[in-house]
Amino acid sequence: MRPVLVTLGPWALWVLPVLFLGLLGALLVWQWLEGRQGGFRGLTAGRAAVAVGMAAIGSLVLWLAVARLGPVEIKAWGTMLVVAFSAGVLYLWRWGDRGVLLPAEAVDMALYCLVGAVVGSRIVFVALDWQAYAAQPGHILNVWEGGLSYHGGLLGAVLAALVFAWRRGKQFLRMADETAPAIALGYAFARVGCFLNGCCHGHPTDLPWGMVFPHGEISDQPVHPTQLYALLASLAIMVVLIRLKPLVRFRGQLFAAYLALYSVARFLLEVTRAGATGKFLSGAPGLTQAQFASILIFALGVAYIAITWRSAARAVPSAGSDPRERGHARRRRP
Repeated sequence: MRPVLVTLGPWALWVLPVLFLGLLGALLVWQWLEGRQGGFRGLTAGRAAVAVGMAAIGSLVLWLAVARLGPVEIKAWGTMLVVAFSAGVLYLWRWGDRGVLLPAEAVDMALYCLVGAVVGSRIVFVALDWQAYAAQPGHILNVWEGGLSYHGGLLGAVLAALVFAWRRGKQFLRMADETAPAIALGYAFARVGCFLNGCCHGHPTDLPWGMVFPHGEISDQPVHPTQLYALLASLAIMVVLIRLKPLVRFRGQLFAAYLALYSVARFLLEVTRAGATGKFLSGAPGLTQAQFASILIFALGVAYIAITWRSAARAVPSAGSDPRERGHARRRRP
């Protein structure tokens, strides 16, 4: 396992122009992606000047920070969290409906959701382990020490997306459907971060693929690589959602399907999870906190699909006896 991917600094002066060129290249590529069909024809002199200025300031600030404060450790979990959100944005840019979200809007939404997810996941984790944090309140904001709840992060991201939709005049349910496969893809990358960090692993096991996590809560014997189970399950969910997308009758159903599918996967994976990530619910022997949350979310997701499915069926006018007309009517969204 590799909790620290790389250690930066202290840097020599020659690193500064390398940073500048790297940042400038990234900004120019982004301008190209945002440009019209003419590609770099949409890159005006003014935009180029702004990109040069931002690259110069960014590279200088980064170089000074690392040169003065270095060595700086780049953590695996935080890096993979950024990769996860980037993967979701790239998915929306390549396969998303631009009538719902433009590439630039997808980036803005991801930033909203990133902040909401971190805040929500931390609040829920601290609330579930309040006795420990009440004794050491100074550790409540120490996110780098670990301790984030996915269910809390999901709630925080949804609230942040609602704020984004309200401010930009977007239809939240359409936006949620478009981002559902991207969420599953991003979650898979996030679990790679957990694997590298050595957290969120499972119980001890004698299975041949059991792994030892030196930095985990159980560090002296092979355990279930539950992070990899979650990764594979999330990729499978993404594929299922992509297949289900043409069959959706009502806005929000694809996102509800994601919630239901994830809840089933999480409920089953909890059987193998250990440590703080697999705490049992008080008063419910044999049921973890995450399993209880999964039951509630699964019920909400299935209920929404069932109710809207019936509503959509009643809203579709009779298509006569022609099966092609009936099929076309089923595919239409209200």
